[in-house]
Amino acid sequence: MKDNQIFFNPFRIISPKLNAEASRLSEIFETPPPDVTCLEEGLLVMTSKLIEMNRLLRKCLIIFDPAKAERCESLGREIHNEEKTVTGDIVCSPSTTGTILKTLVLFPGRLERVGDFLESILNVARLKTRDGVPFSDKANAELTELFDLMNDMLKNFRDLIATRNRDLLTHVQAQQEKIAQMTVDFGLAHEDRLITGLCVPVASSLYLDILDSVKSANENISALTKSLAHLSESGQVTAANN
Repeated sequence: MKDNQIFFNPFRIISPKLNAEASRLSEIFETPPPDVTCLEEGLLVMTSKLIEMNRLLRKCLIIFDPAKAERCESLGREIHNEEKTVTGDIVCSPSTTGTILKTLVLFPGRLERVGDFLESILNVARLKTRDGVPFSDKANAELTELFDLMNDMLKNFRDLIATRNRDLLTHVQAQQEKIAQMTVDFGLAHEDRLITGLCVPVASSLYLDILDSVKSANENISALTKSLAHLSESGQVTAANN
């Protein structure tokens, strides 16, 4: 019997080695890229590291911590290395052809791009601390709301990779639309603060840089979610216990 809430697993078609789904996540999080056994594992690990980067960045924007910043940089480097390994495995696999290949070959690279944008935010945190740039209470509250939602969305996206649940896919897309709207709304609110003097000019470019990076990171994850939605809408489903 087929569960209409579960769509087929495109990652397993290319690399059917993963036996325990996300249950191995805690074990493989620190695994060197060459030891990741399949596409699904690689994407789960990369997304988990993006979640951790996002968490560390929010803390560094409030109170800069060199140790947290160094950890964030290290995660970024690991994501770069994993992208090369996972993309190489997709391209070199004899089973990767046709539409599915065209869809999935971009997954590791887009996750890497998210890491790039998070690294850009880390640079902002460094500049903010170095130059003693203050953010208004309102700006800090907006960033807290934005990073919290981004963190939740990334966790749900990771779960979506493992479960391929249609309801979760719809929920993730709604979160991504909300993040996109928040970056617009917060940008407009920032302009008002700047005009009225509630935001010091030296903070303006740094705050807008953060919004732009979050917007771009969200767009890349949204593109991957749309790809999964397209595969889901193709009518290919699998039994829930597969």
